[in-house]
Amino acid sequence: MALPVIAAVLVAIGGIVFTIPSRNPKVSNRLVGFGLMGLGGIVLLTNVFVVIPVGEVGVAHFLGKVSERPLEPGVRVINPLASVEKMSIREQSYPPQGSVELIEAQTSEQLNVTLEVSIIYRILPANVVGIYREIGSESDMERQFVLNSVRNGVRDAVATKSINEIFSPNRRDVAEAMRTEIQSKAGTRFEVEQVFLRDVQAPERVRDAIEQKLEREQQVAAEEFQTQIIQEQARQQAEEAKGIAEAQRIISEGLTQEYLTFFYIQQLAEMPEGSLVYVPTEGGIPLIRNLGGGSR
Repeated sequence: MALPVIAAVLVAIGGIVFTIPSRNPKVSNRLVGFGLMGLGGIVLLTNVFVVIPVGEVGVAHFLGKVSERPLEPGVRVINPLASVEKMSIREQSYPPQGSVELIEAQTSEQLNVTLEVSIIYRILPANVVGIYREIGSESDMERQFVLNSVRNGVRDAVATKSINEIFSPNRRDVAEAMRTEIQSKAGTRFEVEQVFLRDVQAPERVRDAIEQKLEREQQVAAEEFQTQIIQEQARQQAEEAKGIAEAQRIISEGLTQEYLTFFYIQQLAEMPEGSLVYVPTEGGIPLIRNLGGGSR
């Protein structure tokens, strides 16, 4: 708005000077006035063209009236007396510069928790005119509307979750519930791309209870693992016993009289001279024979 004001002032002063009679014949008031009006016109013409950078959309407004058509990136022609409000349509983080928003909320068990939350959002180009008309500039929307949407959305999402869900290692479902609630509060003004749940702090008694629960779960898991080891050892021993029994069955079925006689003869052939041998008889009385000597 500064350039149109300067231009209007120059034109007004030039018009006044142009109408005042010149007292000095060497200096023409008409010429000076004409020059001032020309300079004002040039300044005014420079405000006819406005450059909208890439990634932004402009909203032209003049005397309380907002143009219905947003200004897309590029060089645009506008009313030289109008002002242009530029808004970014790129992805933005809230809070900015990588910080987080500390939000206190209650779980479904009415337990207070403090959460560190940040979001990625972007303004939709088609909505910049309505945003400026209803809320104001981009900074006004961030300070008022985005902040309230994030806080209320996070609190409504946490109210539907238990303390165990909030402290679950997989917080993706909690973050998605927050994104849905924040989007419902934002409506069509901006689009929530992603929600980051950085940290959760609970009262000391709740933290102690959670730690005790985790210790019990780890103990139960260790006992279950030990039980599995014992069961596996028992299974292996049972399989080993089955193998021994099967081997004994095969051996007993193969020990026929003919095989034993053959084995006896085979062993006699391999024994050295002078060995003492017991010779079975049909009467059951063994005979003792010395290989290489006489029988006894």
